[in-house]
Amino acid sequence: MSSSIQLKQLAERSRSVANTVAKHDLPLIERNLEQIEKQSRKLADKVVKPGEAHERKAPYFLANIGIDGDKLTQDVKGISVLGAFEPRTILLDTDVERYLDHKHQQTITSIIKDGYTQTDNEYNALFDCCLSSEWDKTKRKVFEEFGQHITMRSTELPTSGGSVFRSQFSPSASLSSSFRASTSKPSYITSGERRISFKNESTLQLNQRHLVYFDVIVKLNNARLAKIEYGIINEFHNAARKISLDYGRKVVQCWRALASIVKESNVFDGSFKRNPLKQRQFAPAYQGPAFNTAYKSLCFDLINGAKHYLEESYREWSTSYVNSFRNEAMLGGQPSAINMARAVLRAIHRSNGGIPTTGLRMVDNIPIWGHIFILVRQGYYNEALEVAKGYESLLPRQDIHFVRYFERFITNNNKLPSQDRQKLVAEMKQWNPLTFQDKDPYKFIMYQIVAQLEELPQKPPVESFLTTSEDFMWMRLMCVREIEPIVGAPNDTLSLDSLQKTIRNLGPSHFNHGGKDTIQYFRALLLTAQFERAVHYLYQTTFTEDAVHFAIALAYYGLLRIPEKGEAMALLVEVGDRMIPYLNFNTLICQYARSLAKGNAPSNAFQYLLLLYLHGDPLTEAGRYQIELCHEYIRQLIYDTEAFNELGKMKEYMPLMFIDNEGEFTETIINTLARQCVEDGKFKAARSLYELTQNFEEIISLLNKMLAEYIWISIRGVVMQPETAKELDPQEIGRILKEYEHIGIRKISPNRLKDSRTLLNLVDFVELYKQQDFVRAVTIIQQIDLFPFEDDIIVIQQKASSIEAFDDQLKNCIPELLHITMRCIYAYYQQLKDNMAKGTPGLLRKYTDESATLQRKARALVTFAGYLKHSVLSSDIYHKLHELDVQMR
Repeated sequence: MSSSIQLKQLAERSRSVANTVAKHDLPLIERNLEQIEKQSRKLADKVVKPGEAHERKAPYFLANIGIDGDKLTQDVKGISVLGAFEPRTILLDTDVERYLDHKHQQTITSIIKDGYTQTDNEYNALFDCCLSSEWDKTKRKVFEEFGQHITMRSTELPTSGGSVFRSQFSPSASLSSSFRASTSKPSYITSGERRISFKNESTLQLNQRHLVYFDVIVKLNNARLAKIEYGIINEFHNAARKISLDYGRKVVQCWRALASIVKESNVFDGSFKRNPLKQRQFAPAYQGPAFNTAYKSLCFDLINGAKHYLEESYREWSTSYVNSFRNEAMLGGQPSAINMARAVLRAIHRSNGGIPTTGLRMVDNIPIWGHIFILVRQGYYNEALEVAKGYESLLPRQDIHFVRYFERFITNNNKLPSQDRQKLVAEMKQWNPLTFQDKDPYKFIMYQIVAQLEELPQKPPVESFLTTSEDFMWMRLMCVREIEPIVGAPNDTLSLDSLQKTIRNLGPSHFNHGGKDTIQYFRALLLTAQFERAVHYLYQTTFTEDAVHFAIALAYYGLLRIPEKGEAMALLVEVGDRMIPYLNFNTLICQYARSLAKGNAPSNAFQYLLLLYLHGDPLTEAGRYQIELCHEYIRQLIYDTEAFNELGKMKEYMPLMFIDNEGEFTETIINTLARQCVEDGKFKAARSLYELTQNFEEIISLLNKMLAEYIWISIRGVVMQPETAKELDPQEIGRILKEYEHIGIRKISPNRLKDSRTLLNLVDFVELYKQQDFVRAVTIIQQIDLFPFEDDIIVIQQKASSIEAFDDQLKNCIPELLHITMRCIYAYYQQLKDNMAKGTPGLLRKYTDESATLQRKARALVTFAGYLKHSVLSSDIYHKLHELDVQMR
């Protein structure tokens, strides 16, 4: 019972709410009679009374800027806005249906508004992205033109979305789209785009470095062509020795270092006598996933090669140093490795100007720890172990286990087992730092080497015995135990990754002796396997040519990482948290080739561009992109230098360009290049290219296009530049056509030749039109038999159908030719009318007959135009023809 009473009360309360909403309306505005009269008079004053004129100041003002105010007023009065807005009604709280309609309308409005906002935001984002992309392309263009580059960091490997240079505008642009041929292969490069310009206005002559290195490049490419391994580093080393003494000595050392690092040996005149290294031999390991097993194994091999170079250099220094102090060194007649080490120590610690032996443990005036160290420094590890065993009984008690550790270090490929290392490090941490000043520095160095510590626990003074940058690098490389930092490994474990960061943090100033020897830092980067950064650093110094060739040697063996699409704006790109470097090898080579692409050196530039195919691979997308990009570079080189006579020599290197046969070479290089020349309006260059392949059908098509281009430009009244006028010379084109007709080339289609003769006659017709010789112009156009001039529907339809079969270059000229033909007829008709007005009665009948004939011709042309498809003739041209026809009636 109580629940039913509550429901009744709720229902009554709802009805009262509905009644309250329905009864209340908008508030009323109450005014007395005096107020109403005053407001009415104000409204009446604003109304224009019958017979009164409107204020004319506004129409005059609008007329000054070309606006018809009266017309606008009439247009506004004709607009009905009654249905534009619906009167507002009160929405009752209980009217659920109208409430839902209202919400539905609001939802639709909100969706439209959100869609508009989203579209606007997406457009702005896309615009900003395009703007940024175009700006990046422009910057890349500037950098490539001036040979300057920047270093870029990225979280992911950059790829190219486009190119740097686009084709320049030429008068042929209006017709080029219909002439461009398509290739059967998928393209990885946007059609019509350029990557780099090989135009070089510099007067810089090729220096000695260019010449000595170029001979090696030619031999390298020939060896690649013959599929023979080539000792490129040793050959570059021999070439560098031919350069001036001071310069060559520095570069030669770097080439020696690189040869030792990659273990390229036993090479004579570029040929391996044994243990040959193959092209791209290290690429799978070096360019594979970072820090995998293969990569780590390769890095240890590279470190061992770097140590071997430093040890070999130290042996040479030892011999020279001993010879400088022969009396003090007392080498004797048995210059074995052990005796040589003693002689070195006698010279170092000579009494007159040498290092004092205070604190050194001496035996027969020879520091026993120093004797072991010198042998290790020279790379004589077994001899050092032999000497250590000989001195074992003379060592103090605390060093009694050193020989055992040292032996395990030597027998385990210069790496102490982990358990032995832990014991040795624990013993070293118990040393008393107060006794260091009386201890032997050679001893501390040997302990650090065997334990492979980045630095000793108590940091004893050993700097006076490791004075050179070579000693510093060798010591650090000897202590490298891992390739990457390992989680959970002791903090004293030195990794190659940490050493590389240390070298970069020290920077060039630490190695270059105040800028006097800029190549030392480059060598330090090489020795720590930082090849991309090494080349990038050297490229920014005065050793630019050498940097390019170091990059070539590294790329040949697969020791360079390059961006996947090879189009990064920066020369050096560092990717990810580990800052893995990628070198833009393409830009490096193209910039160098550009410096050669002048005078008689396009073939030299071509030899360098062939090296870009080292990174080509038809089995991968990135490799296919690289191949096509290389094709584009070679086409651009020929395009810019017009070295068409070099194409025959270039064809010999097809296997290096991943081109299987001459037909593919013709299509990929020559025909594609010819089409690019046509697109850019370089018709003579295109004809020269087609003549190389005896493609006379394309030559005739090209000549027809040139004639059509000349006709189009002449009709439009475009002022041609001297170069364009030289290209589009109808007399020269006519001479060539007559020559081809004279020799009777069978490959040429008769229809193409017919079109050529038609176009030549049309050139004469246009010239007569420009000279306002309308009578002869009408006669010529009738002889050409291009358009119908008789009111015969069958003939008109046949002519209209024949137009569809025309080549594109001729078809594109039809609208303008039809228009000027009608203008010639109209002008001729006007001349007859003038003659009839002032002529003699005897000629009146003649003029009348000719006028009637011209009227029939005009009507035939209009009828003919009506049968043409819209794709051939626009409505605008048709209306012009119709107006002239009407004026002649």
